[in-house]
Amino acid sequence: MYTDCMVSVFCTAYNHEQYIAQALDSFLKQKTDFSFEVIVTDDASTDGTTDVLYSYAEKYPDIIRFFHQDQNKFSKGINLYDEIMYPNAHGKYVAYCEGDDFWCDENKLQLQVDFLESHPDYSACVHNSYYCFCNTGESTQLVIPSSDDRDVPYSDIISGMSRCFHTSSILGRAEYLCNPPDFQRIAFETAGFTDYALSLWLRLNGKIRFIEKPMSVYRVNSNPESWKSGYDFSYEKKTRFVKGEISMMEALIPHLTDKDFLSQTENELLKRKYELLYLEGRVSEMVSPPYHSIYKNEPFLFKFKTTLKLLFPAFHEAYRNRKKYH
Repeated sequence: MYTDCMVSVFCTAYNHEQYIAQALDSFLKQKTDFSFEVIVTDDASTDGTTDVLYSYAEKYPDIIRFFHQDQNKFSKGINLYDEIMYPNAHGKYVAYCEGDDFWCDENKLQLQVDFLESHPDYSACVHNSYYCFCNTGESTQLVIPSSDDRDVPYSDIISGMSRCFHTSSILGRAEYLCNPPDFQRIAFETAGFTDYALSLWLRLNGKIRFIEKPMSVYRVNSNPESWKSGYDFSYEKKTRFVKGEISMMEALIPHLTDKDFLSQTENELLKRKYELLYLEGRVSEMVSPPYHSIYKNEPFLFKFKTTLKLLFPAFHEAYRNRKKYH
């Protein structure tokens, strides 16, 4: 059934009853001159997501392959990509779209595949996306400010892939994406993310082409139970994520043979360690080597507050205790 499959679309769902049909419809509407499959997992949703997915799988058995979980695997530290997606993929390429996001251009897959088929030195092709703010329904703001088609520099990805493309835009070669590196596993185990690590892995194995045209929509705060929800206001989530980035970068460094890539990674690693010191209230270490070069470029108000913390450590500790920053 899947012997000539060109693309495997990976879609993960959890309590996405309101959105999953739109995601699946956006896959099915793709106009291509090749076959593709949709591998979708439901991580034991507690709403009606499972029923929607079963109905689509029954209606489109030649395209949609549905894997339902009886127990939530993410909460047990199990990565469904490793357990289900990668072993079952038949495509030459892999595309991503979570169950609350969707594609908004019916030619997306064809454009990306055409590019990679004619550019063997590229490992992936990505594109711009729109934000959809679930509280307002607005979906006109671009994830990446408008610019020309271009190659994505390693420096942009290592500084945080959210600054250069969204996960729903990725189409990459399966030979890399279905054989992830150790630092992808470490990123998941320590902080529950994979896309950042996989984007770095793609860049290490070839160039990445960015298409300015927005062809997907990224829903913001669609699921209050997701790890992203409330991130900006959660000390625990921020700390866990930064620790995950640090562990990932430390595992990434042995893979780097390019001196520029190594230097950029070491600089970003230092910034993440500095950020962790701030989150953990280790002020005296922030202002000392090797972090002083970062601290001296902070704005005046930040330095003023830091000085107060150094002068009155007991008050600073009492404040952190009250806020439960431990």
